[in-house]
Amino acid sequence: MKGFFDLSHLFDENTYHPFGFAHFRNMQMFPSHGCRHAIVTMSLHFGTHMDAPWHMVEKGKRLDAIAIEELVGEAIVVDLSAKYGPTNRDTGSMALVDLQQALSSHSLDLRRGDALLIYTGWKSLFQSDPQRYYREYRTMNIDMCQWLVNAGIRLFGIDAPDVDPPEEYAVVPFIPTNHHLLLEKEIYIIENVGGEVTELLNERVLLIPAPMKLGGEYASGAPLRLLATRPSRL
Repeated sequence: MKGFFDLSHLFDENTYHPFGFAHFRNMQMFPSHGCRHAIVTMSLHFGTHMDAPWHMVEKGKRLDAIAIEELVGEAIVVDLSAKYGPTNRDTGSMALVDLQQALSSHSLDLRRGDALLIYTGWKSLFQSDPQRYYREYRTMNIDMCQWLVNAGIRLFGIDAPDVDPPEEYAVVPFIPTNHHLLLEKEIYIIENVGGEVTELLNERVLLIPAPMKLGGEYASGAPLRLLATRPSRL
């Protein structure tokens, strides 16, 4: 049986992001230097990444102030793709009743301190149709977000580019509702969940998020390697 699962998207110079592709520049190459070393320029919210409270909260916690013990722990992975996947048009934001029904039908008990990962099915478009992925994704409505805050989760992840819908960014300054509800309570956010997430649907797992330990003014978020294992494997 497989021990660990990688829930991260691979990215390279061909991976799309609305702020631009990651730009790589070789500094050292094997024929000339006997080693390989490159510089990359990209958004810190590129690919599978974590948002720290500093991202949207004026005096929020930065990445380097988040202890790894706050991130690693049990998580529930819930599949809502049947209703909210990319083959279903005009279904709108995810409703709380659908999450509650999914939890109940799979006998999943969301406990205080758990992480919750929601699979919408949109991860399949991350590489194949990225412009649609970033434009039409589904995320939760405010009722679901508030319910999760009240439930006391420690972390929320989704296989979509954002926890708020695109219209929340139509006017500056941005005040995206779900980001604020979660991050003001120091509930961390992981966006663009991918990789092998489909192998763990509707299960309780041990989640191991490992973001870059970035400090200072720019520590609002960073790419991470998102790993999981079934508790029975420990």
